[in-house]
Amino acid sequence: MNKLNKLGLTALAGALAATSAQAVEMSVSGSMSVNFATKDTTETTGNKVSMGDSLTFSGSGETDQGWTVTSKIEVDGGTYDDRSVTVDMGDSGTIHVQDSGAQGTGADLVGAAYGSAGYSLVSASTTGKHVIDGLDSGAGTVNLGYTTTVAGVSVGLGYTPGGTGGKGSSTAVSLKYADLIDGLTLAAGMSDRNTSAANGTDELSLSASYVVGGATIGYTDFSSDDDTASGTDYDSRHYGVSFAVNDDLTLSYDKSISDKSNAAVDEEINSIQASYTMGSMTIKGHISKADNEQFSSGAEDEQKAIDVSWSF
Repeated sequence: MNKLNKLGLTALAGALAATSAQAVEMSVSGSMSVNFATKDTTETTGNKVSMGDSLTFSGSGETDQGWTVTSKIEVDGGTYDDRSVTVDMGDSGTIHVQDSGAQGTGADLVGAAYGSAGYSLVSASTTGKHVIDGLDSGAGTVNLGYTTTVAGVSVGLGYTPGGTGGKGSSTAVSLKYADLIDGLTLAAGMSDRNTSAANGTDELSLSASYVVGGATIGYTDFSSDDDTASGTDYDSRHYGVSFAVNDDLTLSYDKSISDKSNAAVDEEINSIQASYTMGSMTIKGHISKADNEQFSSGAEDEQKAIDVSWSF
């Protein structure tokens, strides 16, 4: 081995040693749940009972620069899926590498005890867009991200460097501010989802919530514009109110309306929800109904569900 190679390897080893994590800490957290859901006759009923489980293994350590490096991997349903690596640089922000989500997705500030009305109906059918998608996530899609706080504004940046099947790169930016007026939080999100190399989809989300006593009132406006001349565009409104009866019990109602550019009717989803927490156990339920499902006039869909979960 010549001297140049030796010098290069020595320099590389020194750089890695300078940024190596020290005093690595390992931890395991998890959750499990049992769900009972009933659907109407427009869907395949099947087994009404389902269950879920999740174990998240994480390890973190501090580099010589004072940065905290954390790696996480989740075992879900017996398989490895969600993974992420974060580098927390303190006041300089946090770098994210993940396929367990994405940074930059605009927040939907409408509170709900069970989940957003747009996703309350567990249906195999494809319904209209109700909230911003942001970047794709999940197995096989690795996203890069950066988060920081500037003058009280939480900033998130996300980037997917290319994709499979001829997909182009995607970007997302989110902003969130809670210090304008006491109780008021504002959020905005923008994303450019290049679903093909030539054309993409531009998304914009604006959201606000206001806390009055135990009640939280929220509203979100969302638009999705396909760059293709004959593409399908969506405009949606999501609003609702949640009320914390006490530290354990929360009730909520929310409504989501999706307008499709080539459809004569809007798809509407209404949901009433409740959640009760007892230590590590949470019991929640919802009654949700969709009108003009899949933008078909007069089509209806309904679901009721109860979910019991434990976290540890």
